Amino acid sequence: MARYTAHALVIGVHPWGDADKVVELFTAEKGRVRAAAFGSRRPKSALAAALQLFNEIEVSLTEGQRLDTVRTASILHHPKKLSEDIIAMAYGSFVAECVSEFLPEKQPEPHVYDLLRAVFSAFETRNPRIVALLGAYQLMEFTGLQLSYERCVRCGRLLEDDEEAFFLENAGGALCLDCHAQEGGGAQPYPAALQRFIAAALAFDWQSGEKLTIATKDLLAAETMLIGYLQRLLGHPLRSLSFLQKL
Repeated sequence: MARYTAHALVIGVHPWGDADKVVELFTAEKGRVRAAAFGSRRPKSALAAALQLFNEIEVSLTEGQRLDTVRTASILHHPKKLSEDIIAMAYGSFVAECVSEFLPEKQPEPHVYDLLRAVFSAFETRNPRIVALLGAYQLMEFTGLQLSYERCVRCGRLLEDDEEAFFLENAGGALCLDCHAQEGGGAQPYPAALQRFIAAALAFDWQSGEKLTIATKDLLAAETMLIGYLQRLLGHPLRSLSFLQKL
């Protein structure tokens, strides 16, 4: 079986048997990978420290039919806040779950790797709730399941500033006033302030020192829109949300 080395972000860790783990990695070279880490739950395992959630690692694996196998792993970066702050950890888990649920296995996505790395890094210094929301909106753009937020999904026209618009998830996103009039109903108002926030979220540059301010009502509306859509795609609640609701 082929052996390969990859740079990876740990996005899932699951106990397996008495001493093993199944880890989920997002790699720069092969996209999302699931792998068995034998003996990694033993206290003296050489893999134990590296295979912690949110770590950036260099990992050597052997390809397998159902699961790859971790051979060696070393830490490149350990995110302090994501490992010690329970609020940051909860929102980081939401971002990781989005990647796990909506990105296919073994499909190289170097841009997603770079984005996820930047998002995890942002949790160290920025508001975790806003980081998670922006990160999830941007990550969904790589899934093929993204909605249209800035153009009318029917006529393709770019929505203008302060233009009255509507949003219909089943249609695929935003609707201008003319196209909304031709729909059978069910669309929700899509206020200009919410349009501007989502456009800013999608274009946000994680490398900049830019501060993104948002009104509470727009934050809640953007969260409700995104989370409702994700859960309807999955057909079940996101596990990470249950954790967040308990905090």
